[in-house]
Amino acid sequence: MKKYLVLCFLAIFFNCEHEKMADTEKFRMWCASPIATIDDGKVHLKWGGGMYDYLLRPYEIVEPDKIDVYISENGMSNFRKLVELENDGSYSYTVEKLQNGKPCYIYFVSKKKGFKSLSSDAIMVIPNKKTAFEILQKCEEEHIPRLSNVSIAHQKNKIAYVDKYYYWEEGSNCCMEVSIFISNMDDSEKELVRINGYSPSWSPANDKIVFHFDATHNIGIFPAQIAMYDCETKTITQLTHDNYYNYAPVFSKNTNSLLFQSSQNTPGTYETNIWLMDMQTHQTSQITDISKTSLRTVERPCWIDNDRFLFHGAYSEEKNQYQLFESSVSKKQISQIFESQWNDYNPSISPDQKKIAFISNRSGMNQVWIYHINSKTFSQITGYSDNESVEPVWNNIDWLDTSTIVYAINENQLVKQSVE
Repeated sequence: MKKYLVLCFLAIFFNCEHEKMADTEKFRMWCASPIATIDDGKVHLKWGGGMYDYLLRPYEIVEPDKIDVYISENGMSNFRKLVELENDGSYSYTVEKLQNGKPCYIYFVSKKKGFKSLSSDAIMVIPNKKTAFEILQKCEEEHIPRLSNVSIAHQKNKIAYVDKYYYWEEGSNCCMEVSIFISNMDDSEKELVRINGYSPSWSPANDKIVFHFDATHNIGIFPAQIAMYDCETKTITQLTHDNYYNYAPVFSKNTNSLLFQSSQNTPGTYETNIWLMDMQTHQTSQITDISKTSLRTVERPCWIDNDRFLFHGAYSEEKNQYQLFESSVSKKQISQIFESQWNDYNPSISPDQKKIAFISNRSGMNQVWIYHINSKTFSQITGYSDNESVEPVWNNIDWLDTSTIVYAINENQLVKQSVE
């Protein structure tokens, strides 16, 4: 009897300590966050916790004991509990018997006795059979990202791209710099355009490339300038000469003007608006004005026609969410393409103006997605492996034709893929 009472006391004591642990500032339970890869009628889920969020905090992290998986195949408001999982250290679960091509939405609820349950953000995934892609170029050292910001010269079967780690020898020194190259699609006949160059974009006639580069005008000021490379004369003409950050130029369809992002009216920050340059006079004019919106920056313009264009923009630092927008040179009004609770980047419209390719983290990883404008539906193009990602800062998507896109995976493979 005495032994039984002792055991009861110990059980009550440790249970109270556990309950107390949840109420102190010494312990936190991390919230499991879903990351998904897709398959034929399946979604493979993995999760870590928000453990990195807590590394510098003055408390100890504990794992949840159980994770409830909630799923909806009918939008973001019709979730049902799919399964309760023991957090056994496998950190993975496969959802089967899903309909290919139909979006599903998933979130987790992490649970532990004595702690408040924590809900994750929802992710969006679209299971499907994997579509094969053709590798156009592959870096010899696969673990080193060397291929980004690809632009296609359709008439010449060439690409312009950025090598983030271009090495060269200068006397006895070994140097490294972000650099722009031109090559055939298969990586033959490679030509160095400029050391210190970013975001190349071909002219419609495929005879010129615009890009930006880092420059120094005054002590402590490191602006970025727009320049143009003439493929025939092999000469570079600098188009801007100021103390602002000028990034990501793109030719209009008729080559009469450039769109680019600039900090000209937001000095001292990296926040930018979209500006227009007349290619005859090189005069610039502001198109967007973020001071009249809830956006803190707008970036990466992409022409639809000679007036309208797409871009992505970010809200406040607290929200820090990127969304896709449309505006025009004539009206200068900004409209959001579609509602999203995820980060969506780098829109690129198909030649027939029926599809928008973009990069999004809606599956928990940055992948390539397609938005079908007429039907207002989505397709998930990548995301069949957690070893493949499409990084949005250094990457972009270009259209080879109305049904084929070109992009870089892990910045070491240039691939061509059908999106039909």
